[in-house]
Amino acid sequence: MSRVRYNVAATLDGYIASADHSTSWIIEDPSIDFNALYATFSTFLMGRRTYETMISFGAQNPLSGCPREAVIVVSRNKAATAVKFPETTVVSGDEVVNVVRALKREGGAGDEGPGKDVWVMGGGGLAGMLLDEGLVDGIEVAIMPVMVGEGVKMVSSGGKAEGLKTWKLKLDNVETKESGIVMTRYGVVYEDKTSIER
Repeated sequence: MSRVRYNVAATLDGYIASADHSTSWIIEDPSIDFNALYATFSTFLMGRRTYETMISFGAQNPLSGCPREAVIVVSRNKAATAVKFPETTVVSGDEVVNVVRALKREGGAGDEGPGKDVWVMGGGGLAGMLLDEGLVDGIEVAIMPVMVGEGVKMVSSGGKAEGLKTWKLKLDNVETKESGIVMTRYGVVYEDKTSIER
């Protein structure tokens, strides 16, 4: 069985991208071992915009060598996205909950197979949907020492009229880097089902 972990870089005021979808404020900290981090996952799940950001890195895109089934892109326009990104598995927002349930049960996808986790890389609407369904086991946030005032929220309702539920978190670890980044790791405690507007 795999764990689903929402792992993101965010501003101190809770955004994963600026209003123009830029992430230029993310600090590159050489003390963070990204190879070790990526090695704990077999599946990488994200929305279309997040994937477009990943491929904008070109040769530096850490997902470029992954098998097709290991990179799952969620899109409102599944057919067009599948044509644009044939190197990925594309699912619709209506399908993603069942896909994630299966990944949790079966232990992930890709060549690495069972025993490794599923990385929810963004965006905030996808994270909110999976949290509301009780499918996210952990939240790992690299808090950047910057505030942007507005942008893409770390968690959002994705346009759901009724808003999101409230989730309690249990702090598992915190580490402060010399760069000013604060690395936090929380477990999600699913007991409070109160719906709130965000």
